[in-house]
Amino acid sequence: MKMRCMLCGKPIEEELVSNQPVDEFDDEYDDEPKKKPLQVCLMCQAKLKREADGVQKMPKPM
Repeated sequence: MKMRCMLCGKPIEEELVSNQPVDEFDDEYDDEPKKKPLQVCLMCQAKLKREADGVQKMPKPM
């Protein structure tokens, strides 16, 4: 399955996508509709982290 970044649209390699193992015998997964997984590429993750860190810093006094 070809994954794309939900922010920039760049294709993400399959090796970088980490899927959590699903228990086949768990009934909760049978009732849920299949959702398209949302992924963010490494560059967008770094950008989001930098922006979030910048917002949390105290502004310097003038």
